[in-house]
Amino acid sequence: MPYQPINRAGTDIPIDPPQYDDLDVRYSGNDGMEQFEIEDIPYMNDEGFFKRASFMTKKIAHDFNNNVMYPMRRMIDPIAEGYSYLRTYYEKTIQKIGNPLVVKRLFYVFFITVIVFAVTKYDNDEAVNGLSGGGFSSGKFYDIDKLSANVVSLVDKKLMKENLEYFSSMPHTAGTKGDLTLARYVYDCMKNNGVRVLNFDELQSFINYPKYDRDKTYLSLSDGSHQAELFESHRTEMEYLSYNPNSLNTNEELESHFLYANFGTEEDIKRLVDKFGSIKDSIIFVKYGGSIPEANKVRIAQSYDVKAMVFITPKYESKSNDDTFSYENVIEKHNVGLTRNSPGDVLTPGWSSEDGYVTRLPWFKSESSPKIPTVPISWEDGITFLKKLEGKGYKYEDGFHSGSSQEQEKVKAKLRITNEHRPAQHIWNVIGSILGREENEKGIIIGASRDSNCFGTLSTNTGTVILLEVIRILTYLQRRYNWSALRTIHFVSFDATEYNLGGSTEWIESRKERLKKQGYAYIDLSDAISGDLLSIKSHPFFHKIIKEGLKKIKAEETNNDISTGNNLYDMFKKQNSNKDTISNNMIEQKNYIPFINMVNIPTMEIKFTGSKYPKNSCFDNFENFENRKIDSDMHKHQKLVESLVRIILTLSESPIIPYGFTDMADSLNVYMKDLSAYADKKAKEKGQTINLKYDQLSSSINKLKSVGQTFSEWCEGWERFVMKDADVEPSLLAMNRWRWNDNMLEFNSKFLSQDILMKRQGYVNLLFGVPFSAPDISNDEHEWNSFPKVRDALDAFNFDKAQEEIDKVASYINLASDDFLNI
Repeated sequence: MPYQPINRAGTDIPIDPPQYDDLDVRYSGNDGMEQFEIEDIPYMNDEGFFKRASFMTKKIAHDFNNNVMYPMRRMIDPIAEGYSYLRTYYEKTIQKIGNPLVVKRLFYVFFITVIVFAVTKYDNDEAVNGLSGGGFSSGKFYDIDKLSANVVSLVDKKLMKENLEYFSSMPHTAGTKGDLTLARYVYDCMKNNGVRVLNFDELQSFINYPKYDRDKTYLSLSDGSHQAELFESHRTEMEYLSYNPNSLNTNEELESHFLYANFGTEEDIKRLVDKFGSIKDSIIFVKYGGSIPEANKVRIAQSYDVKAMVFITPKYESKSNDDTFSYENVIEKHNVGLTRNSPGDVLTPGWSSEDGYVTRLPWFKSESSPKIPTVPISWEDGITFLKKLEGKGYKYEDGFHSGSSQEQEKVKAKLRITNEHRPAQHIWNVIGSILGREENEKGIIIGASRDSNCFGTLSTNTGTVILLEVIRILTYLQRRYNWSALRTIHFVSFDATEYNLGGSTEWIESRKERLKKQGYAYIDLSDAISGDLLSIKSHPFFHKIIKEGLKKIKAEETNNDISTGNNLYDMFKKQNSNKDTISNNMIEQKNYIPFINMVNIPTMEIKFTGSKYPKNSCFDNFENFENRKIDSDMHKHQKLVESLVRIILTLSESPIIPYGFTDMADSLNVYMKDLSAYADKKAKEKGQTINLKYDQLSSSINKLKSVGQTFSEWCEGWERFVMKDADVEPSLLAMNRWRWNDNMLEFNSKFLSQDILMKRQGYVNLLFGVPFSAPDISNDEHEWNSFPKVRDALDAFNFDKAQEEIDKVASYINLASDDFLNI
């Protein structure tokens, strides 16, 4: 069909555009496509987020480029150009000097030399450096005086007092929650101060605890007129209850006549026997104190078949604000396990109970356990009982009468004791060590008892506080000067000290052979502060270093004046009639007993003493410490810490172990003369004349002195060559020095008896140690801590045995002297 143009002039064109609604109708038939209702995904929302993120990223990059990169390029580009110029100039200069490869190496060597010099010259321990220790050592010795110079400024008296108050805030009898709490506190203190080698040592030991039950634990007059109050301060919590550690229970009520035996010594008991013929089945009242330990009193009494023993606590006075208070209701709780036979767990005498699966003896087969029940009472109650005996029997020096065994004059009492016995109670020693950098297998040990039968402010807490402060200062020196001791330093918080020295003894028994080869000094910190008098006891080996150390510690005047001189040495002399003699009488029930008597590790104890206090009583608390002004400003604590740190540094940092062999020989001569006087005294008691010979002993001591002089000459030669003339200790000389140190430890072990049938299982040291009948508190009457086997024989009036033991000791000294020189 041909194209027909539209007639625009006509009226056929519609005014409005066509409607399309009919299209839906037109294509809605069956032949069309069905429309599904599908919801579209909202792409537009995500697209907006990504656009915004992209925009922000570009903006941040643009700002970073403008504000950071561009300014840096402006600074670096000139530096790079300068470096390029200098490098080119450097290369040209080297080429003018010579072979570039050789010259560069020379410059490199010079540069490294300068760096090494700067590091060694200006490092942070420049104030304490010494000389090189040779090719086989760690490199240098430290100057002990410089290390010790700032100790006085490091002591924190406020922290010590806070620790003392905290430790005194809770009772901590061995094996209790309070004891465990303080053990963990000591462990945390060591850890927080940087002691890296730590051990929380859990042991097992026999422990007994009192229980409050007036129907099962009581002491009264049979007529009912008086019953003793078996607790302190009218309180019935466990720590206030009366009991003796390691004491025996009664199976049922005991009723018998009672007698008074003064201090309960052999002489006191014999007076009763001589008076009445027999004291069998009686109850014996004795006073605490006197010339022998309480456990020895029990041993004597049970040999006379008595039924029980009652200890009377002395009364104490306390001053506060110029007022004096007398305490007559104090009850002290002292151990009655026989320490003089074998310290440690009374059911495992002579062997370790560290492994739980060990042989434990039945109670009545152990030589260390008491075989009669005991209980302590106050002075107030004791006087009430003793007044019932007035005018009857023998009258003692204190004015009290013994009572009578005559039937018509007997005064009877009823006694029943029911404590809780735990044969394998857990106890905890805490051990921390600063490892030595050269001879780390050798070490010194600083120990403090931690447990107490109540609050223990003076008896145990002062020592623990000083131990923690010494640790804090020594670890500070480690961090400040990058210092570590030449030989290892061990810190030990001992548990169960009040239970026959359980913690320390079990610890030693489980590592006895190792300690013989590695331990060369022990420092004990029991009851460190209890008065104003400076007390020093030490093995003769340490007399010189102690005196030299004290001379460098100032003794400033304070409100509670401890000072009578310019330094502690002057003060010590003035307090001891202008003499500087150091006693070796370490015979009290303290943790040094097993160290001396079982492994012969030379020991020392430095403390402030002189004030009597109710040890192992709840009156030994922080309140009384403050009221009695024992050390309110902690000045004595500070001075003791200063002294101990210096001595510890000397012992651990001296290249040659600082044993004084000539001092040892001189002291042995003094002890030999005292032994002769003691023998004459015992012979006089027996009404005999004896003629003990000391020629061999004297000759052996002279030989030891000669050996000591030879060793001193070698030490002087070593010091002259190494410390003054040489910059480095030659390796062969260092090895020779180590051999001398080994010989010193072997020298100590030579005096330990190998006799497995020894009567006293915990006492094998033939040269030093505690005789069985020595006093419980040291005095100047005799040198008790020397030649123990000889003195035991003299106490038994066996003079032939005494001569045999004298000759044996002489042979041991000769052998030890000969072996010491074998290098």
